[in-house]
Amino acid sequence: MRTPRRTRHLPRTMAGLRNLAIGVHRQDGHTNIAAAPRLTGRDHQRPRTALGLT
Repeated sequence: MRTPRRTRHLPRTMAGLRNLAIGVHRQDGHTNIAAAPRLTGRDHQRPRTALGLT
């Protein structure tokens, strides 16, 4: 019998990615983490700038 996907590594992986995104937003100086993804989503260059890729 196959184990359902939700009981494997996906929840832990998604939590790690979420924590990484929160850390990047905090490093970029955002204090309102709920509003940061909305602001970042409006400008496709903003995440690259926050990560120092441009």
